Order: sequence, then structure tokens, then C-alpha cells
Amino acid sequence: MKHCIYLFLGFILVFSACKRKDVQEMKTPLTVKNFWPSSGKAGTVVTISGTGFGSSAKENEVSFNGIAATVVDVKDTIMMVLAPEKASSGKVTISNDGKQVEAGSYTYQNLTMRAVNPLNGPAGTNLNIRGEGFSSLNTPAKVTVNGKEATITSVNDTLIVAAVPEAAGTGAVKVTVEDKEVSGPLFTFQHIAKLKPLKGGKGTTVTITGEGFSTVAADNSIAFNGKPGKVVSATATQIVVTTPDDVATGPLSLTINGQITTGPDFTVIPPPVLQTVTPLSSPAGEDITISGKNFSKEADENNVFFNGVKGTVKSATEEGLVVTIPAGAGTGNLKVWVNGQETAGPLFKEQNLGIAKLTPDNGLEGSEVTVTGVGFSNVLTDNMVTLNGITIPVTGATEKELKLKMPAGISTGALEVRVGALQATGPVFKRAGVMTLVGGPGTTDLETPGSIVVDRGGTLFIVDGNRIKKVSATGVISHFAGSLSNTGGHVDGTGTSAVLEAPTSMVIDKLDNIYIQDGNYKQTFIRKITPDGKVATVFSFSGRLGGGIGVDFSGVVYVSQQYQGVFRLESNATLTRIGNGYVTIPGGMAIDPSGRIYYAGGDYYTPYVGVTSPGGRDALLAGNSSETGFVDGQGSQVLMGSPIEVTYDPVTGNIIVIDNMLMAVRSITPGGLVTTITGAAGTRELFKMGYVNGTLNEALFRHMGGVCVDKSGTIYVSEKTNKAIRKIFMK
Repeated sequence: MKHCIYLFLGFILVFSACKRKDVQEMKTPLTVKNFWPSSGKAGTVVTISGTGFGSSAKENEVSFNGIAATVVDVKDTIMMVLAPEKASSGKVTISNDGKQVEAGSYTYQNLTMRAVNPLNGPAGTNLNIRGEGFSSLNTPAKVTVNGKEATITSVNDTLIVAAVPEAAGTGAVKVTVEDKEVSGPLFTFQHIAKLKPLKGGKGTTVTITGEGFSTVAADNSIAFNGKPGKVVSATATQIVVTTPDDVATGPLSLTINGQITTGPDFTVIPPPVLQTVTPLSSPAGEDITISGKNFSKEADENNVFFNGVKGTVKSATEEGLVVTIPAGAGTGNLKVWVNGQETAGPLFKEQNLGIAKLTPDNGLEGSEVTVTGVGFSNVLTDNMVTLNGITIPVTGATEKELKLKMPAGISTGALEVRVGALQATGPVFKRAGVMTLVGGPGTTDLETPGSIVVDRGGTLFIVDGNRIKKVSATGVISHFAGSLSNTGGHVDGTGTSAVLEAPTSMVIDKLDNIYIQDGNYKQTFIRKITPDGKVATVFSFSGRLGGGIGVDFSGVVYVSQQYQGVFRLESNATLTRIGNGYVTIPGGMAIDPSGRIYYAGGDYYTPYVGVTSPGGRDALLAGNSSETGFVDGQGSQVLMGSPIEVTYDPVTGNIIVIDNMLMAVRSITPGGLVTTITGAAGTRELFKMGYVNGTLNEALFRHMGGVCVDKSGTIYVSEKTNKAIRKIFMK
């Protein structure tokens, strides 16, 4: 029994010793992070920040060059002491629980710093520095933040106001007066360097990278154009926040301790739109292409799921993604997430049969089409191909390619291929081509057809010399406005009583009012023609305008001046310049629902299509100003010849442009992706011209004058040399 008692007492002693040892090891170490001011008179309050100070003044001994100082107040990380009398300049030393550290050097002099406000903020923040000894008759005081000189806006003996310099970084505030210097508290420099993503919608998770953030999430207040977001996490250099339901386009702002730091703009965009997915079936490891809009050009901001399994995004633009099919995709619907916004896609099958591409993807009866994909049979009869229920003859076959010849009766639809028990749905084949609606070489219906527009009912209006003619949807031509004899001049009136003089371009508004620009080299006129043919002058300009004219969805008219870009025609008949472009716009301008103004450059000196934002910012949309050619692609990679007129396609939201050097009709997305619709017989040769109807890859044009698109997406082009109106149908 006695032996057990001894063992128990021994255990208690060992446990107590271990506990004391653990407490000692857990005690916060004594450190000094910063102390200020670094100079002043006796009695100056000095603030020391660090760790391990404890909770009472008697735990700490502080000396200034060996002379004890009075400790006024202590918290574990902050201690305030009074600079002692009879001390001299030297080291400040702190002792606590047998440990000793040096805080730095304190200088006894008539220069000190008592307060700095605020202690955080971005570049340009005004610091109010209070103290004494700031005045000098010899050299002005100097203020630095983290070693970088600040601009002083006001100074007297006890107050300095200074602006935080750019890229200051976090560090001490210092004041230098002649040969004296005092160091103050740390200033936390706040800067937002990057947002990722820069676009999205409600609920988008945004990562903010920068410096000077609070590590306490709740201390960081984030707003998107004034709309508060929800902070998820925070470090000194990174904040993760989700956008609010009412997120609005505009600058992001960060507020800490009442100080606001402004970051880049966050742009609100709709969820992604999927237009085509090819192929819709294929084995794992192969790629699919998704086309549409509102994707991110940053690959990692797009997530594509196959039946819940995530694929790998290999490349991305705002109009398309290339994605590698993951193993285990199975059969199920695609889903695309872009910056937190989801769009459901079509059914996808993970199988060894798939259609990736049709070349060409359009044509008529007799057109030869190559189908590219995987899993086809080398035996012709094993491949069953149909289009809208019509069997398509297969004329050649390999495992990755089928040759087809389109029969009579085809229509626009998705191609289907069956090989044994497997079935694959392919891209849409468009029954598309070019036909003459009215006129043609050797005809007299039209003389020199130029600018062209179409109303809501499908009736076309064409500038033809000093007259405007109209053409019905079935090709019946009649006179609309201007002299029957083609006499030129300037007389307002209705129908044939009006006289026009060399109209250069024409546009139509949503109420079917037509606006034309005409006149001579001395005087230019903007004239309005109502649907009943009444012509009235709405603006007169002394001199020559550039030829470009446009009208937005609210009926506001825009014109161009030579070498001066775009101008808005105000209701008081004055012009307001939009943007700062110096291009001369030759023909009709296109304006989309957001108010962006698109225009053609005009010739081989300006072989591009430009855009002016509603805020007046000019930018190149596609092409470049130094090289001509015939190359599709993205933005400045595109080569053009002499684009002369553009129009808006209400079906796709794209811009249609005609190019007289290329004799081609091309489509441009709002993001600058260019594809050729038709022209040059598909050869991409410059100046390849003629008069050929047929498929989009067979058609030839000569000397285009104008272009328009009806509400169904059908394109109409006028040709001066061929004296024709050509209809480009896509279905």
C-alpha cells in the first residue's frame, strides 16, 4: 500500500513539472515589431508594438540608453512608455520575464511625431502627421512612406499633410527636417493589382490580388459599382468574394477602416450561350469544339462537364472552346460554367462514333461534302447517312472520313450517321447559296445600284443614281423616291416630286424611316424618307461629309466627316463628335442594341473594321491598318482588302461586311472573330470576280455597292457592274 502511495506522489510531481514546462513553452515570445516616434523630448509618449508584453505594466522594464522609463499602459501586443528625463540618445531596451530585446534607437531632439492618420489606404491618400519641430527656415521638411518620398501639400511646425506616393508599399512613415529624422508608425499600403475573373454575373466568385488587405475577412468591405459583395476569405494579399444578386458593371472598391481603394472594372455579362457543339459523340481523349458567345478567353475560367465529369479546356476565346473529353463521360447532357454562370448543353455520348466537321457545311443539290470524324466503316454500305430523313449517298469511306453527294430535296438540318448499332448526330448542314433577286449583266432594271436597306416587311430599297427604287420580296421592282428621269438636285417632297443628288449611303430605323446622305462637294444633306415616300432635309453641312451614316435603335442618326470619324446628329441639328478616330467612313455604319457603332475602313490604306463604344472609345475590331489580304481569324490576325460597308444581322448579332478587293461577304462577331460567308468561289484569291450563282463556295461577285440583312437573316448585296441585287440565303 505504502509503495502505491509513493508511486502516486511521484506521478503528481512529474505531471506538475511537465505542466510548468508546457506553460513556459506556450508563453508568447518577447519581440518588437515597431516603435515610434524614434525621437522627441523627455516625456514624449512612445508606442511599442510586438508580442509577449503581458497584461500589466509591472511585468516590463523599459530603459532609454540605460535610464528606466515609466510604462504607462500595456496590452499583449502594444506598450506605451514615457521617454525619461536625464536620459540621452541611445538604445531602447525591453525586459520581461528574464528576457531582453532591443526596440531600436531613440534620439532626444526637438522633432517628434505624435499621431498619423489614417494608417492605411491607397496611393494618393492624404496623411495628417501631427507632432512638433516640422518647421525649417533652411530646407523644407521631407516625408517618406516605406522609404518612398511623399508629396507634401501643407506644413507648419505641428502638422504636415502629405500624399502617399504610388507603389509605396507598407512601411514606416518618416519625417526629415534638416539633419533630424523621426520615424513614425507603420502605414499599410493598399493596392488592388488584379481581379479574376473580370467578367461574370450574380454569384460569381472573384479573387482579388494585391496588398495591404486585412486578414480578418469582415474588416474588408467589397463593392461592385457600389453593390456590396460577400467576402469569403482574406489574407494580406488576396481576398475571395462573391458578387451580389444585383451586381452592376463598374469599378470594384475595397474599404478598410474607412479608406477606399479602387480596382479594375468588373463587367456584368449574361451566362454563356451555346450555339454548336461538335462532335456530339466521340471517345474519351478526343476534342470537341463549342461555339457560341460569353465564354471567357481565360481557359481556366471555363468549366465543361460531360454528364457530371469535368473535361479539360485546351483553348478558349469569347466565341468558342476546345475541350478534351474525359474518361467516364458516358451519355448525358453537357454543362458549361463560365465564371459561376451555368448553361445546359445538348446530349453527348462517349462512344467510338462521332462527326466532327462537314466540309463544306453548306450547299445545294449535287454538292460534294466531306464528313470528318471517328468510327466510320471502310465498307461504304455499312455507313448509313441521313439528313432530315433523306438518305444521302456515300461515295467514299475510311474510318475517319466519308464522302457524300447531296441529293435533290435536301433542307437545312443536322446530319446523322449510323454504323451498326451506333448512331451519331453531326453539325448542321445548311442548304445555302446565292441567287439573283433582280437584275444582272445586260439587264436594264437597275443602272448603278449602291446602298441598300430592307424594311420590316422584307421590301428592299436601293440607291440607283439619283433615285431610290424598291424591290419586293419576290423581285418586283418599282420607283420609290427621286426624279423618274434621274435628274439630280435638292428638292424635298413626296415620291417623284422629290429630287435627290447622288445619294452615297442609306440606313433604315426600326419604324422603317430611311435616312440618306446626299449632296455635292459644296453642300451635304442628311434627308429622312418616311415609309410613304415623303422626303425632308433634317441636316445641312457646308462641305463634304465622309459618306458614312447610321441610325441606332432609338432613332438617333450618326454621320462621319472626312478624316474625323463618327459624329452624333443632335435634335438641334448640330454635330457632336463621338470618340477620337480619324478615319473617313465610306458607307453605312451598323449600330447594335448596346449602342456600339461599327464602320468599315474603306480601302487598302485602311483595311479594317472599327468600333466606337457608347462612351466614345475607338478600337479596331478586325483587320489592321498596314496589310491587306484574305485571312479569316480573330481581331488583328485578320486580313482584309477594301471593306466599304457594314450592317447588323439581327439573327446572329454579328456584323456583315462587304469587301470590294476580295469580292466577298464576311461575318464578324462582336468579339472580332471573322469568317467568310461567300465570295471569290471559295478560293481566297484577291480580285477574283465575276457573276456566278450557286453554293456559297461557288458564288462570284463584282463591284459591290451595299449590303443589308432582313429579320430572318437573309443577306442582300447590290452590285454596280453586274447591275444586280443578289440574295444570300442560309436555310
